[in-house]
Amino acid sequence: MSKKLPLTCPCALKKRLQKTATGYACTKGDCEHARSEAEFKINENVPLLISETRCDTVCTADFGKVYVDRSASHLAPLKYLFTGGAEQTRANCAHFIAKVLEKNSNPKVLVIGSGSPGVGAEALWSHADIDVHGVDIYASPTVDVVCDAHYLPLESGYYDGVWIRAVLEHVVEPQVVVSEIARVLAPDGLVYAETPFMQQVHEGAYDFTRFTVLGHRYLFRDFEAIDFGGLNGASTVMAWAARYFAWSIFRARAAARLVGVAFAMLMRPFALFESKKSLFDASSAVYFLGKKTDAKRVSHKELVALYDGQFPPVDG
Repeated sequence: MSKKLPLTCPCALKKRLQKTATGYACTKGDCEHARSEAEFKINENVPLLISETRCDTVCTADFGKVYVDRSASHLAPLKYLFTGGAEQTRANCAHFIAKVLEKNSNPKVLVIGSGSPGVGAEALWSHADIDVHGVDIYASPTVDVVCDAHYLPLESGYYDGVWIRAVLEHVVEPQVVVSEIARVLAPDGLVYAETPFMQQVHEGAYDFTRFTVLGHRYLFRDFEAIDFGGLNGASTVMAWAARYFAWSIFRARAAARLVGVAFAMLMRPFALFESKKSLFDASSAVYFLGKKTDAKRVSHKELVALYDGQFPPVDG
């Protein structure tokens, strides 16, 4: 049974799309994508809703184009089995699911960056009561719409929850993407985000930014915080560094991956002794779970007061 997708044109007005014999066309008459020669194509039942003329995008509407090498992504579950690191994500996923189900007994959840479902999010994808829609910039079996997250081609206020993991570092303007998340969420809708902090570049030219715990919280300043913090501490950070050190010396990415996994396994026992406060200062990634709200946004002074790391407090 095909999913009912709330599709709109990526153009600024987000007008509904109408199905044609060969694809989708914008219902706004003066939009160029209302014309048959510029309509959005469908390939293997996946709408390709990228406008290279109406949007400032690094993406292309060419079907199947993958921007980086993800050939080893199928090995991720095995890697996490030996190195650990997905436990907190699984706990956060369970928390997200519980909150979404509190809002709606049959919620609709949008996964941004669904090309690879990701280790730790298995419960979300397999939950019988949650209708999951996936979007990404390339096609895969878990992608329902190919699009650019800066211009989500989806109706406003439609989703009860949005899950976005390991994506915001790969978008040029994270705040625009967060604004789009807020737009497609229903009132009191939930968002869960994970984004790198102390990780090296891992998608070449398509890797743009990093966030501290507080920087990430401020990115979602218009959301009410339910939980936020750091993920995977200094031991994981050291494994990342060892991997990229090996790559720089041996010039071989496969060898570097093996070094990184071996070092992560070596460091795993030390993770048991890492302080919770150190996650504010030296975590591999950060996370945020929050709720869409009309309340006043977090001020700069309020943001600074949220710091709970290892550095001593500042008077004043």
